[in-house]
Amino acid sequence: MIILLDAKCPKCDNKAQVNNDLTIVKCEHCGYTDNYENYINMMKTIAENLADNFQFRGNGSSQ
Repeated sequence: MIILLDAKCPKCDNKAQVNNDLTIVKCEHCGYTDNYENYINMMKTIAENLADNFQFRGNGSSQ
C-alpha cells in the first residue's frame, strides 16, 4: 500500500510530496527536492520569519 503525504513546497508554494519513509520531499511543479529533515528546518525558519514580521507590524503601529 502506497501512502503519499502532501507538503507545502517552500520554493513555489504548490503541493510537494513526502515519500513513505519520510526521507525525501519532492515538488513536481518546480523540481524542489530535499531530505525531510532539511525540509522541516526550512519550513520552521519560514514560519519563524512570518511570526517575526507579524509581531513587528503589530508593535510598530501601536506606538
